[in-house]
Amino acid sequence: MRQTPRGTRLPGRTGVARVWGLVALALCMALGFVAVRVWKQRGAGPETPALWLSDAAYRPLEVRLSLPSADRYRPHEPPLGRDALAPPVPLGALSSLEERGDAHGVGVSYLLHGDTEQGLAYLKRASPSLDRDSDLAAVAFLRGHHDDALTLLDATLEAMPEHPQARWNRAVVARELGLTLLSATAFEAVAVKGEPGWSDEAREQARTLRARFQARADAWKATREAFHARLRSPQAPLPVEAAARFPGMARESFYELLATSESSEQVEALLPLAGVLDHAAGEGTVLEDTVRRLAVLDFARRAPLAREYAKLVQDTHPTPASLIERLRQEPTAKDLLLGALLRTPGVARTHEELRALTAGETDPWLLSRVAQESARLDDLSGQGTQAGDRLREALGECRAKKMPLRCVDLLIRLSSRATASNRLVEGEESARAAWQEAAALGEWEREGQALVMLANATRFQVRVALSRAYLTESLARQPDDCAARTQAHRNLASLALMRFRPQEARQEMEESLSCGQTPGLQGAWILADLARLAPRPSDEARLMEELARVSPLRENAGRRVLATLIQGRFAVDRDWREGQRVLRQTIAEAEPLLRVNADARDARAVAFQTLAVSAGHAGAFREAMDVVAESLQVPVPEGCVLAAAVEAERTVTVVRGPRGQVQGHYDATRTVPLRDDLTGLVPGELVELLRDCPRVAVLAAPPLDSRAGLLPVDLAWSYRVSTGVHASSPAKPPLHVVVSDVEPPLTLKLARLPSAAEVDLAGAQRLLRLKGAQATPERVLEAMEQATDIDIHAHGVVDRALSDATVIALSPQQDGRYALTAEELRRRHLHGAPLVVLGACSAARLPPILHETSSLPQAFVASGARAVFAATAEIPNDAGAFFRAVRERIQSGEEPSQALRAERLDWHKKQPNMRWVDKVLLYQ
Repeated sequence: MRQTPRGTRLPGRTGVARVWGLVALALCMALGFVAVRVWKQRGAGPETPALWLSDAAYRPLEVRLSLPSADRYRPHEPPLGRDALAPPVPLGALSSLEERGDAHGVGVSYLLHGDTEQGLAYLKRASPSLDRDSDLAAVAFLRGHHDDALTLLDATLEAMPEHPQARWNRAVVARELGLTLLSATAFEAVAVKGEPGWSDEAREQARTLRARFQARADAWKATREAFHARLRSPQAPLPVEAAARFPGMARESFYELLATSESSEQVEALLPLAGVLDHAAGEGTVLEDTVRRLAVLDFARRAPLAREYAKLVQDTHPTPASLIERLRQEPTAKDLLLGALLRTPGVARTHEELRALTAGETDPWLLSRVAQESARLDDLSGQGTQAGDRLREALGECRAKKMPLRCVDLLIRLSSRATASNRLVEGEESARAAWQEAAALGEWEREGQALVMLANATRFQVRVALSRAYLTESLARQPDDCAARTQAHRNLASLALMRFRPQEARQEMEESLSCGQTPGLQGAWILADLARLAPRPSDEARLMEELARVSPLRENAGRRVLATLIQGRFAVDRDWREGQRVLRQTIAEAEPLLRVNADARDARAVAFQTLAVSAGHAGAFREAMDVVAESLQVPVPEGCVLAAAVEAERTVTVVRGPRGQVQGHYDATRTVPLRDDLTGLVPGELVELLRDCPRVAVLAAPPLDSRAGLLPVDLAWSYRVSTGVHASSPAKPPLHVVVSDVEPPLTLKLARLPSAAEVDLAGAQRLLRLKGAQATPERVLEAMEQATDIDIHAHGVVDRALSDATVIALSPQQDGRYALTAEELRRRHLHGAPLVVLGACSAARLPPILHETSSLPQAFVASGARAVFAATAEIPNDAGAFFRAVRERIQSGEEPSQALRAERLDWHKKQPNMRWVDKVLLYQ
């Protein structure tokens, strides 16, 4: 219920006061306190225009806000200059709103007056609603957090597709993200609703966006078509002038025209184009010299091969491998052979052959393409580090030689490799650079490719709304490109499965296959899931055909392990024992690759997950517990145990009680992603079996092992994780290392933490403090190697370029390194078997990634720590008192999990609102 229709001009202040006085009196007489309650929930009307700036000629924000008083249309005019003064906040009127409990209204008024921090604070206090979420998205947009804004808006529009402010704001956010067609479509949806003022502005926004985009797309398409026409017929005009605008596309076409020329005259006709391209590149006469060299060849022998090569270029050659074999026998066709090899990756070749074909070659474009192909061969042979180095070196050469389109292609390849290796920030940054550079060049097709790479990197980070937006834009840009459509719909199917929407995933998967492309390994993975969730008779044949295409010529060793995994996941639901055999084969194939290949690590993790949940489905709960322990590389502990694993919609939980009784539960009904808090995941009847246990060892497979709430806080429990070295009670003299008052790089914009003086324990025999500039990663690591107790008071931050886990931000050392990472920890041995307290905010939290777990607490245990305490949530600055009390209990003889439980319950009694203590996890 709203007080005024949208778009209605509100009366002035005096009239409003009189009207609302009469209305309030009538309502009280008719409905009593019920009316007052509704009035308070809805917020009061606009006591003063200053609250909403409703008497201004222009609106200060481009976004729309959901309160009718703040949503009256006026043209948008931002404040002039960065230092322009915002109108003063009407504190008296705001105070009146706050007294009535209208936090939403107060927050909206603060936003209109340019105070986003206060606006956000009040909106967070407002009652949950779709209007509030739309306004929170507006705040996120104003703060530059476009990703968060899009997530909120998508959720709002899914619940209420006609929400006018959310529709508008989504169009604005998409435009700022550079998603031109997505934004134009959203503005057009606003325009058709006929809202006074808003629809006209939306229509103009959409028209401008489409016009700018279409001009760019038309120019690129016209140039491409001109080159294609020349490729089909030597009599077609040679688009020399257009080549100056699109030198990258023109250069690619130049090589095709040169290779498909059937006479000296056709070759020499390319001299004007070669001259323009040489001038654009500033590299002398490289291409003109190539034209003159090829023009004197014997075309009686070359012409038939050129005609066949033209079919290869047009994707119509029936047997590319046979053409390549004939080209290998023709010594005067080295350029044709090289071009054919670069176009047909499924035909075998070696580094030696590529070097022989480019011996004496000076053309930097061709050398760059060969370097990229050589990197692909490195990847196929398991030389991933060498492949990355080769690509980065090629990118540097490309920048130096001023070949921007080649640089875009190398960035796209670097993004693909980084994402496949779970270096997701790096993958996203490379893809964004490729997108921006392609847009600057006007290379419309490469923009679409970069969008798909951005979608991949954000999809693996579980940033669903942003990934979907990139893919939707890609589809809108290239609706007739079969390969682009296939890839976009395939990724949309994967996103639908991540959101537990199998029917939507099925529809997207069928769209991806509708133009005849093969599903690829990603598609085979999706088909394995759909065969379980939304099966069709054609699934098995499609899946097996794709797996049969996997070979060392097409996929590296890690990808081939993924193929085995897909086969096992498909088989296990039809024949449990056969599926188990294939999944065990997956684990065996992955083992030798775990240190060097992320695909192999993912395959191993998922194989164990599938083994565990399928055992639960079969009722083999003891076997499920053994599988989870094996996946963690730990023996099943003595005493009480909880084992848990999830895969997609399936969960298995198994407990062993105090008398050795084993009971399990299997569930396949989850329809939403896991929450950060796992409360309720373990059924109550299994929890009850553990009530009499003095302590419970929890075996939890990823992604459960970095979240709180798996068991109630009144049980003594800890995560049992793999150890790299034996952790025993320290035999060396006690040494308490305290890291505090760190000075992380200013670029991280981290709040300064208070001094950790209270950590100084009276009973400590030796205390080593590393403070300020002394607290560098190397000095901290060296000190920790001899410590028996460790306290770290610093911020935990997410930087996927440095680590898959949360890193602890310390003071930078001379080489600039500031992060204490899980990977570095695993290379050290903590000889004193220390008790570790990570007072870093969210030190146990693992940023979203599909299958891997490499958290800081686990790394400490793997290096020799006997127990690690860490939180999954933000913790207050005075949390040291809690951790100190837990440590004192342990030093007095209590077992760590019992000490944590006792102190947690004690804090609940003394400070019931201190719920952050429930987010403290224990790893042993």
